[in-house]
Amino acid sequence: MVTNCRDQVSHKGAIMDEPKPRPDGARPPTGGDRTPATGADGGPGWSLAPVAMLRHAGYPLSLLDRVVAPSTARAADAVLDLRDEAVELGRRLKADLRAERAGTRGDLASGVGMLRPFPPADLARLEAELGPAALDSAKRYQDAVQALDGHWEAFEREHGAALADARRTVVDLFREPSLQQVLLLSNDARFEEFTAWLASGGAGSDGHVKRMTDLLAMYLQRVTTKNETHSHFGPLAVARTAPEGAAPGVGWSTGPLRRIALLSHWAGEAMAEVFSARPEAFETVRPRRRPLAFAEGPVVRLYAFESTTGMPDGWRFVAVRTDTFDADRSWLWEHCDGERTVAWLRAAWADRPDRPADRDFDRVLAELVDQDWLIGRQEIPIGATDVLRELAGQLADDSPDLAVVRRFQDGLRRFAEGPTERRAALLGELKQAFEEVTGSAANRSEGRHYADRSILYEEAYSPVRDVVLGPDVAALIGRELSVVYDLTLLVPRLRVRRELDILHRWTARRFGTGTPVPLPDFYAAFFADKPLLAAECAEVDREIAALDREVVDLLLDGAEDGRSESVVDRARLEELLARHPDTPPALCNPDVMLAAPDAAAIGRGDFLAVVGDCHAVREALTHSSFASMLQAEAPELLDAVHDRYRGLLDEDEVLVDLSRSHPDKTGAQLTYPCPDLEVYGLSPKARGDVLQPGALYLVATADRLELRAHGLAGRLKLLAPLAGGPSIRQDPLSPFAFPRHFGGVGVRDRDRDHVPRIRCGRIVLHRERWRVPAEALRGWSPGVHRSKGDAPEFAAARRLRRELGLPRRGFLKIPGEPKPVYVDWESPLIVRQVFRLARKTAAALEFSEMLPAPEHLWLDIDGERHTSELRCAVFSRRPH
Repeated sequence: MVTNCRDQVSHKGAIMDEPKPRPDGARPPTGGDRTPATGADGGPGWSLAPVAMLRHAGYPLSLLDRVVAPSTARAADAVLDLRDEAVELGRRLKADLRAERAGTRGDLASGVGMLRPFPPADLARLEAELGPAALDSAKRYQDAVQALDGHWEAFEREHGAALADARRTVVDLFREPSLQQVLLLSNDARFEEFTAWLASGGAGSDGHVKRMTDLLAMYLQRVTTKNETHSHFGPLAVARTAPEGAAPGVGWSTGPLRRIALLSHWAGEAMAEVFSARPEAFETVRPRRRPLAFAEGPVVRLYAFESTTGMPDGWRFVAVRTDTFDADRSWLWEHCDGERTVAWLRAAWADRPDRPADRDFDRVLAELVDQDWLIGRQEIPIGATDVLRELAGQLADDSPDLAVVRRFQDGLRRFAEGPTERRAALLGELKQAFEEVTGSAANRSEGRHYADRSILYEEAYSPVRDVVLGPDVAALIGRELSVVYDLTLLVPRLRVRRELDILHRWTARRFGTGTPVPLPDFYAAFFADKPLLAAECAEVDREIAALDREVVDLLLDGAEDGRSESVVDRARLEELLARHPDTPPALCNPDVMLAAPDAAAIGRGDFLAVVGDCHAVREALTHSSFASMLQAEAPELLDAVHDRYRGLLDEDEVLVDLSRSHPDKTGAQLTYPCPDLEVYGLSPKARGDVLQPGALYLVATADRLELRAHGLAGRLKLLAPLAGGPSIRQDPLSPFAFPRHFGGVGVRDRDRDHVPRIRCGRIVLHRERWRVPAEALRGWSPGVHRSKGDAPEFAAARRLRRELGLPRRGFLKIPGEPKPVYVDWESPLIVRQVFRLARKTAAALEFSEMLPAPEHLWLDIDGERHTSELRCAVFSRRPH
């Protein structure tokens, strides 16, 4: 039965009321004016796909309250109050010393500047040298710094006790079997070490206890505050939009949590390589050329895209190497088209009339494979979710390796469904079997983020099931948030228009109009002229910078330094957007967070909508590790997304997806009913539905530059660039894809140390953000006390919060860390993690408010609040 959860929770206060300051200084959300609601597709510029995804943290935020020490925070604040008093008394005393010419050589004044108490000998000296008023000033200073010392020593003791208590708390928390599964799935290579240590009560040397509890604290903050983790600590639910006339707000039913375990792509590739190397299987392999290798006579050039970050915006396109093939290598390379088997190629090689007697087929094939010109093994298609099913399909019916595949299929099923106490052993069995089969380690990429370290990955369906978004919420996402999407894509659209024009003019000059230019020739000329093109792109950068300034000036208009919120008039924002073309057509995946005291408040309209990330890459619901899970629950997803993609095209355009992945993160994707362009990895489609880069060509007409393919009518529109960068400097074909953006809405202004919250009606465009110099995250202590250590760092944290007026909770973006780190300035253990990570950088850090704040986490599961977000898919409309 579907339950309207708005009726199950009590109202805890309407957001739309006049905001009241909280004791901790953070500000509650305020709604302000709202755009009238219409249907999900009611907006003039954007269409919302009717299927979305709710993802939430698997553990309640309240778990972090167990490592909070408010009394320790108050003790640190009391020290800082005494420090301020002592500093002021010291300033007055220095003035008195100068006036009476006492201690002017610095032997007394320097100690005052360091807030040190006077030793008895110096006090006696002051009593002899100073007049009554100055002596009274000295005694008041002495009393203040001695009181400061006493309070500091008491604070250090209290802080040490609070930190020790927090360490014991995380050890106790991670004794819980469900949380131990977090360790198993995040770092299974060290799971036995974790559990043995936890079973011992967290004993050991001081250094070992610190290392282990620091790691547990980092896991704890992640699984309680982040929504992009996996398995049961980042479960997902399908959300659908309701038709007009349905109940407003958000409703859902409940059910059991259900796990899905899958073999990682890299593990499947390792098994495929072993299986296909067996003599009987090798003859059925269909070798293929590297897609980005091009031949001109005997000369072959290889291009590739590389990533320095592994993230969608960190790619670049490079020329790798050039080689000259002899006749035998050229013959074999040309015939390896992904269709012909090794057996066919071997027979054709033997039938060549001019075949040299001293050239062995296997040796030439091995040379081309070893030098990375050919792929000469079975492959797991890019985007495949069920790797084991793909493996089974490549094996003969009588292959003994089929039994191996079945063993892994059964093992993954038992792992996902098995009891908690058995899962570590089941995973161990799978890892042992993998190492026996492949001869390779069952873990890889130690210490790297966002790499598939384990041979398996796991997702989970949430106990929150069948989420329904009322027409009011759908209208919010489809219409009210349209200004967010247009603002996010303002710069990417400008870049595509300008850089496509640059390429058009350059191609016409280089090759003439109306001349088909094969992609290899286009690439060779592009790299030859890249400095000239880069200079023209620099002009685009300057135009973009000017546009950024225009946007920032509008968003921050009237927001004086220190103001916590800038309220933007929607009409002015729409006026700015109207001055810039809303072309080319675009799509994006906003992550929408609703800040409301409970689900009932959403139905009343008492909430703020906060857009976290607003990615504009390939549509993310259908191109992700959880895509097949969403499709299984919502079979209409692919058709809905594909139809909206088609709505972005001109009549003569053909939509083309990419077979492109990289080995450091499992990626799956649904199979679109359109051609694939093979870039890196094998397409799952029939070879007749697959384009090779060598079939592509460009032609400059009088009006535009077109990307086409031999054998396919129409201009090509790529779902994403081959390399992934936003500019032609990273990928010269990027303008033939949809405009790209990766990250949040953001204010691209790095000159401001403080940016207020930016709100338009009930839409938060930007959370309040502070830039924090790295040196601010260094320890502080008064007088002669050590300034290094956990207590001085906690005191420095409290001072930083006081000086900048920071809210109690937020997220800190630390250079070198891939994701922001949760901060609670009242938690000694969490603050320690922040300072520990901040020691690695000298660059500035960014602190952002936590919004939604804890009291405005609307998703209540079994009486506990969880952070959550809705990932949606929106597509711009074409003008009629």
